[in-house]
Amino acid sequence: MTATAMSPATSATSLLLLHTWGGDARTWAPALRFLCAGGRAAEAPDLPGHGERAAEPFTLAGAVETAAARAAGAVRDGPADNPADRLVDVPENRPVNRTVNRLVNRPVDRPVDVVGSGLGALVALALARQRPGAVRSLTLVGFPPAGGPAAAGRLAETEERLRRAGTAAFARGYVEGTLRGPDPARRELLRRAMTATRPRTLLDSLRATLGWADDEPPRPPGPPCLVLRGAHDERVGAEAARTLAGQLGGTYAVVPGAGHVAYLDEPEAFAAVLGDFHHGLDRAAGGPAGRYGTEHVPPMRHSSGPPTPTLPER
Repeated sequence: MTATAMSPATSATSLLLLHTWGGDARTWAPALRFLCAGGRAAEAPDLPGHGERAAEPFTLAGAVETAAARAAGAVRDGPADNPADRLVDVPENRPVNRTVNRLVNRPVDRPVDVVGSGLGALVALALARQRPGAVRSLTLVGFPPAGGPAAAGRLAETEERLRRAGTAAFARGYVEGTLRGPDPARRELLRRAMTATRPRTLLDSLRATLGWADDEPPRPPGPPCLVLRGAHDERVGAEAARTLAGQLGGTYAVVPGAGHVAYLDEPEAFAAVLGDFHHGLDRAAGGPAGRYGTEHVPPMRHSSGPPTPTLPER
């Protein structure tokens, strides 16, 4: 199937989608139905150690290189089509098709709108700082993670649970305790992705995410920035997200009904909030907010460490 033409209501800027901790490219499938409506181009790669790259070690540098290569249009494959058509409704007993990590009808050498959730947000922020010319805008979802003693405690707890229960049981418990949406197919996408991820990768990527501000305190990354949070996210509190938006000189918005992994919990509402932000950039001169809008947070002087979530970790 060839891609449909861009509609006037669809941003012409391509999307680069970076998955959550323990996820993979396939977890974007439900959201792609809405993100790609009207023919918008999108690409969601597997980060190192995840999905089809499960055998590789995870490093933040390697993940940033993956994102940079995709943002630069370094990979092109075959005729363009709609990734959502290829990635949904995969039965339990069928092999997983991860062709969403191929380029979809994307112009080369044009800045992209980068969207990262959790671990993907860490990679997106690093990409925007290291390759600002490749990024038109930056959206951080379900970010920042806990800092200080809470971060060390979560890492130790995760390592112990993986050792005692094994990856499959850990993944099942994590998904049940994190996703709010009732759709079992969406839960299965994340459960299968996490189960297929090596424990060492889960720990290395979690360590990198929890230590996100150790080397460099928050500062504006350059491109316009949106900090996006699920309304019922129990891992990242509203005050922490607003604080980060202020530190980055960006805006803050909420996905109604969603939890920590907003793009899986409420994919349609997630796409609507994201679309409001991107269409505002398209208008350039500003104007009225969309259905959900964004809340501009005045720039703040950053502290020496990451903001602390106001709600407890699970």
